[in-house]
Amino acid sequence: MKDIALSNLFKTVQPSPMLQMFEAASKHTGLISLGIGEPDAHTHPSIVEAAAEAAKAGFTHYPPVNGFQDLRSAISDYWRDKYGLESSPEEVIIGAGATQAIYMILQALINPGDEVIVPDPCFTPYMQAIDYVYGVPVPVPLKEEDAFNMTAELLESCITPKTKIVMLNSPGNPTGAVIGMEEALKICDVIKKHDLILISDEIYEAFIYEGEHICFATLPDMKERTFTIAGFSKTYAMCGWRIGYAIGPKKVIDTMKIINIGTTMCMNSVSQKAALYALKNCETQVREMVEIYKDRVDYAHKRINQIKGLSCVKPRGAFYLFANIEKTGMTSMALGMKLLEEAKVITIPGISFGPNSDNFIRISCTIPNEQMAEAFDRIEAVLGK
Repeated sequence: MKDIALSNLFKTVQPSPMLQMFEAASKHTGLISLGIGEPDAHTHPSIVEAAAEAAKAGFTHYPPVNGFQDLRSAISDYWRDKYGLESSPEEVIIGAGATQAIYMILQALINPGDEVIVPDPCFTPYMQAIDYVYGVPVPVPLKEEDAFNMTAELLESCITPKTKIVMLNSPGNPTGAVIGMEEALKICDVIKKHDLILISDEIYEAFIYEGEHICFATLPDMKERTFTIAGFSKTYAMCGWRIGYAIGPKKVIDTMKIINIGTTMCMNSVSQKAALYALKNCETQVREMVEIYKDRVDYAHKRINQIKGLSCVKPRGAFYLFANIEKTGMTSMALGMKLLEEAKVITIPGISFGPNSDNFIRISCTIPNEQMAEAFDRIEAVLGK
């Protein structure tokens, strides 16, 4: 057989620096990871038990393509009660994680050549998903002096006649940035002025350490043009259960149901029942986990700023720090490999998160302080104080 030809889309796709880092790490032993972006806690036993009971009760068949009605209703109730977002279950769709929900929105709305504005740095799959639907990602270089927050001025400067969608992430990955109300209102004014659509990734909404979480869909005249993205992976330590969701205009949600039929068909039945239990019963565990991560972020921030060549602004949410490495004189990939090989510590190169973020590395606070202390001691031994 002749060589199998890849599609034109994937002929030029290269592995992300993040993937390269993890592949390099797989060849080493004795590592401490400050790289992984998922909670170290296991899913709470009560959630696991709820899933087991659901399976025993016969929830092992195809669920509705948009997700079980009771879960969608509970999601609507959660966002109404906590943030004032009014929505019906028909405006909610369950995805195989928040990432798939974002992809379905893009697939439903983007035509080839449409531009999608994304923050730089941003969650890596944003730009990949835009590429996969033949859109054009437009990275907006965020400024460290603005604590990596999108501003209305920056957003306006990147809008062209081809712009269709703006993507925001607050609290943000990889920076921990949290957009405040004053700037959020200005950003929304720009979005409305240019008649754009907003995808607001609010997956870290529970992880706020300073200020408050703003649900963009609740701001004046924004609901009709906003998709709120969230899920269970971070808040309930359920990354492997693959349950996320989107809340948005019913016309597009209905189209996403059609997309779902041609991709995953539906979401895991047992995972949905586990998610329903978590949403209704595990608020105490969530609050406890948030306090743990706040303590970790505080500790990591202090340690990073004591290491030669590194500095970082203090995150206001999520569980990441985006450390400035410019004074080391190295690229983020070169420094990441140096720390991997000499300190036996995994970090994520900033270039993974956008073309303008090569002067940074991401550090995740997803291990206990005792292990983080050892990791920072090792980094300090390599870079100095």
